Amino acid sequence: MNAQPPLSSPSRGWLRAGASAPAPRRQRSVWVRVLLALTSTTAVFATAGVVAAAAVIPPVGARRTARDAALREIGAQVAPGEQIVAQTFASQRRWTDMWRESFGVVVATDRRLLYVGAPPTPLLRPRDDGPLELLVESYPYDAAFTLDPRTIWRGRGRGLVLRTPAVQVDFIVDDRNWTDAQRVAVASAKARGVVSREIEQLDATLRAPAPVAAQYVFHIVRRGETLTGLARRYRTSPDVLRQLNQLSQDGIRVGQRLRVPKVEVEDSTALQ
Repeated sequence: MNAQPPLSSPSRGWLRAGASAPAPRRQRSVWVRVLLALTSTTAVFATAGVVAAAAVIPPVGARRTARDAALREIGAQVAPGEQIVAQTFASQRRWTDMWRESFGVVVATDRRLLYVGAPPTPLLRPRDDGPLELLVESYPYDAAFTLDPRTIWRGRGRGLVLRTPAVQVDFIVDDRNWTDAQRVAVASAKARGVVSREIEQLDATLRAPAPVAAQYVFHIVRRGETLTGLARRYRTSPDVLRQLNQLSQDGIRVGQRLRVPKVEVEDSTALQ
């Protein structure tokens, strides 16, 4: 009977005399796998939080750099003879900048409201060395706008709210600059009031005076008559009739009693 050769396979070497069996492979427990998963998720959220913070929080020194540049630009923007009445540091958060904060200055002069600010640092590339590309907004006092100090961001902050017929602009103001912001709003409202009165006086001066007439009579408006037709009939102008009757527009109504110059007319509809 032939003897069998000894087993020489490496996988079964432990069967030889004196060899010990390998330890069984241990499987990770459920809690270990959970902890590993939580650790990975936490790392992802932490990375995302750091990226978001870098996008929202401005770099160190960005506030001072932007405000210094804005002040220099204000000096260049003010025209000869134009006087600065009040100013305040402010900032903006625009959706076009992913709500990142940009810093600047709001200035009330004797001619206009002016804002100069520096846009935030680009996210994907560092800002090149050199002068900042500043944003300049000018609102003359003869334009239609209002500027009011009030709470913004649903009561979470305070600032200046500028409204025009087309857009609303919010300027965020820190507590330390709130008094200056109120001075800007008051100076702007006062200057706009002065400009409005000057425009009204100019309109009154340029408005054609009523012609001198020996006597005026009253006309009762009938159906189909217009202010232009009555002006032609009484040999005057619609503007004169508006002044004589304090009309703000050309519309007249049937039965309305109008003051007109006394002239010789064919139709006897003018009443003494």
